[in-house]
Amino acid sequence: MRLTAFSDVSLRIMMLLAGASESKMSTQTIAQGVGTPYNHVAKSVAFLAHHGWVTASRGRSGGVMLSEAGCRVTVGQLLRATEGETPIVECESDEARCPLNSSCRLRSYLSRAREAFFAVLDPIVITDLPHEKQLGPVMVELGLGPLATRSTEQFVG
Repeated sequence: MRLTAFSDVSLRIMMLLAGASESKMSTQTIAQGVGTPYNHVAKSVAFLAHHGWVTASRGRSGGVMLSEAGCRVTVGQLLRATEGETPIVECESDEARCPLNSSCRLRSYLSRAREAFFAVLDPIVITDLPHEKQLGPVMVELGLGPLATRSTEQFVG
């Protein structure tokens, strides 16, 4: 299964914000940190904020940071939201043009395969993924210092 660029950017943003701990980051800084154009990052941030996984505020003291819900979201949950019901192959779409489409058993297998893909990712909490070796150099380059460890336990209770 191939993820959309939107899913990829959204995952990168969440991982970067997880490494930033309690710090707010501007959308421009996030774009630089994840190596993606600003307009793509802005679209993903709006989507993530709509789902309540990040808080975003404008202005001089504004910025983007993970919300409490964002600290608990899993890779599977995020990808289900970003990928939606994107068909693996064309025959799964409503506009299927395959002449073999009638009573095709492959469609149900592909649907089950997509579900198995998500099921593997459902227990993986995004905030558990970033580590110093991966994000440390990015944080230093962005002027944010070393990677901060964020614990999902701080929000339980």
